[in-house]
Amino acid sequence: MTFDPSMIHNLAAEMFWRTAETIGVPEANRLVLESEGAILLEQDYAEDLWQAFPVPSLTEAEARAVLNAVAAEAHAYARDEENIQGSIYLEDRDTGRSPSAAAIDCAPLAIVPTCAYKSPVERLGRLCLRHPLPAVVFAPRMPQGTLIEVADTETALGFAMPMFLIVTGTQQIDAASVVLMGYFMIPTPSLQHGALWDRVIQNSQRVTEAIHFGRDLEVTFTWPDEVGEA
Repeated sequence: MTFDPSMIHNLAAEMFWRTAETIGVPEANRLVLESEGAILLEQDYAEDLWQAFPVPSLTEAEARAVLNAVAAEAHAYARDEENIQGSIYLEDRDTGRSPSAAAIDCAPLAIVPTCAYKSPVERLGRLCLRHPLPAVVFAPRMPQGTLIEVADTETALGFAMPMFLIVTGTQQIDAASVVLMGYFMIPTPSLQHGALWDRVIQNSQRVTEAIHFGRDLEVTFTWPDEVGEA
C-alpha cells in the first residue's frame, strides 16, 4: 500500500482521536504540541487500525517515514488549533453515522431541555456521528453565519436534541451537499451527564444553562423537573 498524503492525514486523524478518547481532547492536544506529534506513536491501538493502515507490513525505513509524517501532520493541526477530520464520506449522510459509530447507544443521552431563544437561530443540516473522529453536519447549502442549530439530530441519535454548531470550516462534497465542521455546543443537565458525550461527539462542549454567542444571540435551557442532578 502506498501511503500518500491523504492516507497520512487519515491515519493521523485516527491516531489523534483514539488517543483523545482515552486521555481527553485538551490533554491530547497539549501532548501533541509538546512532543511535535510523537506522543501518538507511543500509544497502543486496536488491531483494526493496522488492518486499515498496514504500517507493520512496511519495511522498517518505510514505517519510520510514514509514522514521522503522521506525527508532523497531527502536530500541524494542533498548532493551528484545527480539528483533524479524516476522510468524510457522502454515503454516511443518509444514516447520520459512519460505520465506526454505527453501534453507539445514544439512549442514555436522551434528556432533552426546553429552549428559549432571545433571537432566531438558523436551523440547518443533519448531524453525522463519526466517533472517534469528529462529528460533522451535512447541509444542503452554506450557512448564513458561523452558528447554526442542527436541524436533524434524530437520524443520528435516535431522538431530537437541540444542538448547536460553531462552524469553523466547510467542504462542498457534491452539488447538493456541504459538510459543516467545527465545535458542537450540547446542552446537558449536569457536567457528570455531559461527560457521556465524550463517547459520541468528542469535538463538543457541554453547557448546562445557556449558550451566549455575540451580543444578541442567547439560548437558555430549562430541564424537566424529574432530571434533578442527573
